[in-house]
Amino acid sequence: MLHVNSRIGQLLHADHLTTLGTLQELEELLVGQGATPPDLAKPAVRAALETLVAVVKGEVSRHFGFEENHLFPVLADAGQMGMTMLLISEHRAILPVAEVAGELAGAALASGSFTPEDWAEFREAGLEFCERELFHIQKEEMGLLAAVAALVGPDEDARLAGVFEGLHAGG
Repeated sequence: MLHVNSRIGQLLHADHLTTLGTLQELEELLVGQGATPPDLAKPAVRAALETLVAVVKGEVSRHFGFEENHLFPVLADAGQMGMTMLLISEHRAILPVAEVAGELAGAALASGSFTPEDWAEFREAGLEFCERELFHIQKEEMGLLAAVAALVGPDEDARLAGVFEGLHAGG
């Protein structure tokens, strides 16, 4: 089990766990369904899509924004510019596929179904999102959280946790 000794590390880890659960649900739907669009009348399908939309709109973009605007500058000042630049470049690769998947899921939920073409595009974007985001979370769990634990002092940790919690409370 990962031991995180900072409040901001705990909050980021909790976000990662939420996102990992969503990715697992999404991947199971995409792989299990195959090329045939799913029946959106099924509660499990609707729930998976609704969760994806919420995670893309809230968790992923808010999480990335927090890291880039608040956490990464602190780490860069502590000599971790290379790591922060790598993670930012990954954010830039993840967000477009996440947004496509989220938009297509939202449109399908609104209309009540996927067209075969939209399902194919959604499947491609969704699988790509799963792959990129999983790899990214693994890097953050191994590298970023260790850097936070080593380089962020208690006062800065409390400040960052407050900012993060404020972003989450703001929806």
